[in-house]
Amino acid sequence: MYPRFAIAASLLAAACSEIVPSTVARLASVDPLAADPAALELVVILPPGLAVTPGTATLEIGAVRGEDTAVGSFRLEDRRAPEGIAVREGATARGFALSASDAQRMRELQEQIDGWKRDGSASGSFGFGLGGCTIGNGPAPDATGSVLIRMTADGTFLPLIREGRLSELLGPKVLAAIKPCQGAE
Repeated sequence: MYPRFAIAASLLAAACSEIVPSTVARLASVDPLAADPAALELVVILPPGLAVTPGTATLEIGAVRGEDTAVGSFRLEDRRAPEGIAVREGATARGFALSASDAQRMRELQEQIDGWKRDGSASGSFGFGLGGCTIGNGPAPDATGSVLIRMTADGTFLPLIREGRLSELLGPKVLAAIKPCQGAE
């Protein structure tokens, strides 16, 4: 079992200087539960010594209405990062997006949640998680990472976390618990 990095938890734990306020403001105006699942795309930029464990990236959405709960976990496909993403020397960037089948499953869940919203009060959640592994000696103690998000087809990638210190984003226990990669990553 690999530790999972949770972006939602990371945003709460990160120092304010690492979170890009203009992106947070723009995302606040977009309802992720109503966004086109096929358009959602994330880019994770990792420092030397850290890689994404294949098959571990997930997108999770959910809603609560009174005692009713609707949740969905959707596997994100690992893709090459789109052209034009700036990456510091030695760092790696990976793109993540829903498969066509998971995009359809997410649309169905969104329809259910939308019905709840029309019938009354419902609160929603949106998160992203992935597993990581170390390469060689692992990341440097002061290593940083970034997360970019795109919520619309052909939109620009917005920096969500910019050069966040992994020790602050993940916490020392999670960072220390990351295991070595099983083969070349």
